[in-house]
Amino acid sequence: MRGSWHDSYLGKLRNAVGTQKIIVNSVRAILLDDEGRALFIKRRGDKKWGMPAGAMELDESVFDAMKREVKEETGLNVLQATLIAIYSSPTTQTFTDRWGNEHHVIEYLFRVDAWSGSLDKETDESVDAEFYPVDNLPEASSELFARHHLRVFKDYEKYDGKVILE
Repeated sequence: MRGSWHDSYLGKLRNAVGTQKIIVNSVRAILLDDEGRALFIKRRGDKKWGMPAGAMELDESVFDAMKREVKEETGLNVLQATLIAIYSSPTTQTFTDRWGNEHHVIEYLFRVDAWSGSLDKETDESVDAEFYPVDNLPEASSELFARHHLRVFKDYEKYDGKVILE
């Protein structure tokens, strides 16, 4: 989604409902390099590190949303990916953003199996991009997201071909 957050589906929905709790479908991608290091981006907005991720837009599939988010945040083109987990538990997937908006997030976690292109260190949505060892991840935007990153990588490690549902 090129353009402002206010022009996105989520921005328009927020404008219509205010701070009322909403369900947000989102995607997250694990991209590992040949050394097994995970790709993280430093987000332009809060200057914190996170994995390529974001909310779905209207009229796109979950897979297409993941491909778009990876492209927007890293410049890479996803060629093939595997769905690893779906997180939807209201006790672990509900949060309040910095503006007081409540979200119940349904997140689709993908392992990117093949991609093309060159990694862009800076995009419209990120100011840096680096691969980090899974046992030494960068500072996340909050304790909640730091815990989530750890859970994501634990699920990645235990993935046995069956989608993990929470």
